[in-house]
Amino acid sequence: MRVWGEVLSALDAAGRCVLVSILDVAGSSPRETGTRMVVRPDMSFKGTIGGGRLEYDVLHEAVSLMKEGGAAFQTRSYALGPDLGQCCGGRVEIAFEQFDLNYRGRAQDFSTQEEVGIFSTTANTCSSGLLERHVLPPAMCRADSAEIVLNQGKLTERFGEDRPHLYLFGAGHVGKALMLAMAPLGFQISWIDERREIFPKYVPSNIRCIHLNEPQVVVKNLEPGNYVIVMTHDHKRDHAIVDAAVRRTDLAFIGLIGSATKRARTLKRFKDSGVSEAQSKQLVCPVGITEIKSKKPSDIAISIAAQLLVVKEKQMSNAQGGFRFAS
Repeated sequence: MRVWGEVLSALDAAGRCVLVSILDVAGSSPRETGTRMVVRPDMSFKGTIGGGRLEYDVLHEAVSLMKEGGAAFQTRSYALGPDLGQCCGGRVEIAFEQFDLNYRGRAQDFSTQEEVGIFSTTANTCSSGLLERHVLPPAMCRADSAEIVLNQGKLTERFGEDRPHLYLFGAGHVGKALMLAMAPLGFQISWIDERREIFPKYVPSNIRCIHLNEPQVVVKNLEPGNYVIVMTHDHKRDHAIVDAAVRRTDLAFIGLIGSATKRARTLKRFKDSGVSEAQSKQLVCPVGITEIKSKKPSDIAISIAAQLLVVKEKQMSNAQGGFRFAS
C-alpha cells in the first residue's frame, strides 16, 4: 500500500483520517512491524493489520479518536491473549496518527515522493500537534532499513516501495492468469508479446504492456536482479529468450513454462550452443511449485506466483548479507 496516496485520498473524500501503524511486536502477531492501515470516519479503511479482534478494536479506536479529538499522535499497547482473547499470545504496539485537511499539502508532497521510490522521514513525537516530518538525505534511505522505529520520542519511518521487476514474455491464457495473480504481490511487471491485440484493454497500474517483435533483445538490457518468466506461443522464441537470459549471471529468476521433456531439449540446445553447465542451472523449468499438478491456467498462475514469492522473500531476508540469485 502506498501510505500517503491513501492518506491523500481519505482527506479528499472525508476531510480527515487516522493512519494506524504497527510500531513494535513482541512474540506472535498477525502482522509485522511497519504494517499500516488508513481509516476514514465512516470506518472504511485501506490496508490491514491482520484482521480479527485486534483490527476490529483498532478500527473502533481510530474512529473514536476522530470523533473525540485528542492528541494527533498517540500509541497503545495490545496484549493479544489477555486483552483480546486471540491465540497469538504476543503483544503489539500500535500508533494512531490523526490527519485533517491542514496536512493535505504535506500528504500530497509525500504521495508524490512515494511514486518516485523509497524515502525516509524523521519526526519528534513529543509535540501535541501534527507531526512535523523531515525528509532524510537519500543516502539514509535504504530498502532494507526498518519501516518504522520509535526511540525516545524520535519517529523514523521508511515509505515507498522497492519493487522487484518481473519481465513476463507471453500474453496467452496462462500469461493473462498470471498477471491477475501477480498484480497485488509487490512486483513491477513488464508484459511483452508481439501480438498487440492480445493484451487486455485495462491492466493494473504496476503492469506495463509492451508490443515487441523480437522480445529476446530486451534481455540484454535488463537490470541485475530482474525476474524473467517465458511462456510465448512459439517454442523457438521461448528458447531465444531463455538462451539470452542464462548467458547472464545476475538475474534473480529465469523460469520457462513447459514439461520435463521441454527442459531436457532446452538444456541440450544450451550445451550445443556453448552455454556452460553453471549458466544452464539458472533455468527453472517447469516453472511453478511442484506440489500443484493442475494444468488449468489459473492454477498454473497461482503455482508460479507462489514460487516467485518464495524467491522474493529469500532475497529480502538475505539483503543485508549481499544479493543472492535463484537457481
